[in-house]
Amino acid sequence: MKRFQFRAAKVLDLRRREHDAALAQLSRVQQLRDSAAAAASAADTAVEGAQREYRDRLAEGGEASTFERHRNWIAGLHAGAESCRRQLAVRQTEVERATADVRRTHRQVLVIEKLRERAWQAYQEENRRLDAIAMDQLAVTQFARRM
Repeated sequence: MKRFQFRAAKVLDLRRREHDAALAQLSRVQQLRDSAAAAASAADTAVEGAQREYRDRLAEGGEASTFERHRNWIAGLHAGAESCRRQLAVRQTEVERATADVRRTHRQVLVIEKLRERAWQAYQEENRRLDAIAMDQLAVTQFARRM
């Protein structure tokens, strides 16, 4: 009997490569999301520190121009923090999309692997059937020689 050959082996290989690429993409976007989360956290910490410093300066007293500079500085930090949060939301959306791609490609690989397994089982059953036929023919031949 000829050796087992899965007809969709190239498709299975393609699906596996697509799944590996999806996993790599997921890893990249997770790293970007983590760095965006760190940047957002740092920006929030900077805003909180600036606000504490502003309150301390208010308690000490001082010139109005100093307070105005602090307010402008805090407003700039708020804008930067909001930008970081928006970037984090974008990165989170990319992670969710990449996760969905990984799930989709994994399902595709599983479907083709299941087809391969069924074909392998059918091949083995056919091989056993042909072996049984060959054994029966051998037994008949040997019986006929003895008579």
